[in-house]
Amino acid sequence: MKAQKLPSGSWRVRIMIDGKSMSFTADTEDEAIYQAMAYKTGRERKQKPKEKTVKQCVQEYIESKENILSPSSIRGYYIILRNSLNFIDNIRIKELKEKHLQQWVNLNSEKYEPKSIKSQFGLVTAALRQEKVMLDFKSILLPRIEAKEPVIPNEQQMSEILRIVEGTSVELAVTIAVELGLRQSEIAGLKWKDYNGHELYIHAAKVPDKNSKYVFKDTLKSKASKRKLEVKGILKERLDRAERKNEFISPMLPSSVLRKFQHLCEKNGLPCYTMHAERHANASEMLVMGIPDKYAMKRLGQSSPNMIKNVYQHLFEDKEKEYSQALSDRFKNLMQSNDDKDEK
Repeated sequence: MKAQKLPSGSWRVRIMIDGKSMSFTADTEDEAIYQAMAYKTGRERKQKPKEKTVKQCVQEYIESKENILSPSSIRGYYIILRNSLNFIDNIRIKELKEKHLQQWVNLNSEKYEPKSIKSQFGLVTAALRQEKVMLDFKSILLPRIEAKEPVIPNEQQMSEILRIVEGTSVELAVTIAVELGLRQSEIAGLKWKDYNGHELYIHAAKVPDKNSKYVFKDTLKSKASKRKLEVKGILKERLDRAERKNEFISPMLPSSVLRKFQHLCEKNGLPCYTMHAERHANASEMLVMGIPDKYAMKRLGQSSPNMIKNVYQHLFEDKEKEYSQALSDRFKNLMQSNDDKDEK
């Protein structure tokens, strides 16, 4: 629960009670929070737990995690709360049955991707478990998530991307994505003070909050995400010659960077890659180069090699053909070598 300072100098806290927004104003931040918490606690005591609806249950679960989970996670939860509960939102949890959850999943499957269904179901069941609702959640069938290979640039296309962004407003953001494989939020959080001329210190991010407004966050999602990466080559040249008009290296919002980047791709005959596709391509290039997992993990800010191997690293089609030809040539040379021995 957070308080907002008003132009008058007072503090205000907004909370949701029974689906309605309530506002509490006081002279100090602590007093505003205290008033809101006291009112909310009083209302919850009056209401028997089993009388709560699914929507109230989910709302309270999200509020209980606001200071623990990342702003982007909370934002995603609120989107589900607003748009995806459908007909189960007003069902009292004492009346909720497995059949209701299955019907809800079936209905949402007509509109949402399997991955989204999994997230929606995960939030609702977590909220219900917090209220000690005893249902057989494992009996609910979810749509199968089919693995999809993301569209990523190959080596030649990465080179072309570095060329087409030169001199544009997204030059630094895209070059960092290609050469270092940083997350979009990490790129947006980089400040010039994080660059000492030969290293970039990655320790912050810009992420959307629950109201979809980008906020600067001086922490990252895991300990492994905080790292220093050496800067050389094209990226160093471009950073060193850039005008420092803003404290941020890439002052544009991530969404604006993406739009500009995809416009440049389309204009130059390339697929409309996402910025995250450059992270995948960077990981795949490390695979081609034979860079050990430990180093790949450090560069990408991952605490485990599983994510790199199972999610980020992909096969470049041209490299696959190259290795296939190399293997064929190898076996051909082995046969010729054995034939030469037999003749002797």
